Amino acid sequence: MTSVLGLPVPEATAILERGGKAVRLIEVRSKKGGKGEDRRVIKTVETEAGTIVYWSAFKTEIDA
Repeated sequence: MTSVLGLPVPEATAILERGGKAVRLIEVRSKKGGKGEDRRVIKTVETEAGTIVYWSAFKTEIDA
């Protein structure tokens, strides 16, 4: 399996789909919830139907 951990969601999805995988996206949030815009892959699970990609948004820009 190709590792896409840490990659932006669109890039990870494109890589997996090029490899012939069906991709299902699931968002993961903390209870407090952050206001991030950098959507990254945090976990993948292979199934018979394809790959489940868990992602979360991270705040990587510093507010000035």
